[in-house]
Amino acid sequence: MVKIFIVSDFTGETAEHVAKAATSQFSIKSSELVRFRYVNNQDRLMEILRRAQEEGAIIIATLVDHQLRNLLAKEAGARNIDFIDILGPILGMLERKMGYPPRETPGLMRRMDEEYFRRVKAIEFAIKCDDGKSPELLKEADIVLVGVSRSGKTPLAMYLAHKGLMVANMPLVPESPPPKELFEVPGNKIIGLTIDPAKLRRIREERLRVMGLDPEVSMYARQERIEEELLYARQIIETLNAKIFDVTNKAVEETAQEIMDYLNI
Repeated sequence: MVKIFIVSDFTGETAEHVAKAATSQFSIKSSELVRFRYVNNQDRLMEILRRAQEEGAIIIATLVDHQLRNLLAKEAGARNIDFIDILGPILGMLERKMGYPPRETPGLMRRMDEEYFRRVKAIEFAIKCDDGKSPELLKEADIVLVGVSRSGKTPLAMYLAHKGLMVANMPLVPESPPPKELFEVPGNKIIGLTIDPAKLRRIREERLRVMGLDPEVSMYARQERIEEELLYARQIIETLNAKIFDVTNKAVEETAQEIMDYLNI
């Protein structure tokens, strides 16, 4: 039976997958994998080399630190240990092509994967909690956006979700009191959105036209109705002890950055 030492300065999953792919071409009992993870100093590496020499093991390594990689290659050659460096040749080729050295930070791919899945989860949460849906999930939110209709809650929530933040949004309508769960959310997690009444009226009128409706006969776009809603929303926001952001004539990105700065995110 051949022993294969998996040596990595992170979890070793990459080297392990390569080793398993290769050994799968042979008898199931022809090899044994021994994993050495988080190898980040010379003493640990030398101990692994000693064991590999004693046990006649092959070493398959994924080390991003060039000093450890060079030491492993030097010592493995001196001790007549079969050694395969998976990352070294690729990193060297990329460095020559790109003209600058790699960061040599273990686990970056895993972190990128985790970041990706965190964003996916945040986007799914924003969709699930859009426009007042799923109030029972408000306690899980990083941010809860509140404001009147057409104040930009949904696009802002989706933008923040793409940053990996769990964002819910809740409409404030005089005839429909907010759910009790909203009042259980800490005020520092709630962001109130306000907007200039005239600007909001133009936005709502355009929305009605897109829907094939006449703005002149709809209460939705009447000035007195808009002012009533904005006053009601401000009262609720103040009751919640939430920070108010004016979104008038601001891009979603601008408001999002202001919110993240305020929350130190």
